[in-house]
Amino acid sequence: MTINSGQNRTLRVVILGAPRSGKSAVIVRYLTKRYIGEYSSSKDFLYQHSIDFDDIKTDIEIMDTSNRNDTESLYEHITWADAFVIVYSICEKQSFLQARYLLETIAMLRAQKRSPIILLGNKRDLEHIREVAVDDGQEMSLLWQCQFYEVSAAESYIGVSLAFQSLIREARSAQLPSKILAPMRRKTSPAVIGKMFGMVFGKNGSKSNSNRANKKRPSLSI
Repeated sequence: MTINSGQNRTLRVVILGAPRSGKSAVIVRYLTKRYIGEYSSSKDFLYQHSIDFDDIKTDIEIMDTSNRNDTESLYEHITWADAFVIVYSICEKQSFLQARYLLETIAMLRAQKRSPIILLGNKRDLEHIREVAVDDGQEMSLLWQCQFYEVSAAESYIGVSLAFQSLIREARSAQLPSKILAPMRRKTSPAVIGKMFGMVFGKNGSKSNSNRANKKRPSLSI
């Protein structure tokens, strides 16, 4: 049986990141399972999509932001969105620094409202020219209390899909009646997700780091 979100308004997700980080490629991979090379645009593009998982139907709007860097546009994007995907390229340190700036800006503008955010390291297929370590992404996600994923939009749909589904679960939780949400929380809590990823991808930390690792949000490198 599928539960329709019904009276809940459309969930708004904005994709932010430096030019050439792969924002558009990530979105198209998620929505169509196909890969496109990154392209530059001076205009924002809005995708409308309906998804159905966890027996819940959700209408979402995903905004692919342009490569304009003006403060006014960034302010509009942040105030418009319910949830955020911050994309950086593991091959470009500067894009990682831009991701940190975006996290800082979101925190400043939405200080009174906690926002679901995923920090997404893209281009994992280019490991041979990596400039940003996996640990760097994990540390920044811990600092800003957001989820962290490393993916390759060029090579795989699975990692991108898992990241978006996790974000949407978190973002729509506030819109769902508590009677509906309660069973889902037991199944998909951060602790459970973290244990699952650890078992599958071998992300268990050393004993000396165990207390620190327990504080991390779910992360995945695929």
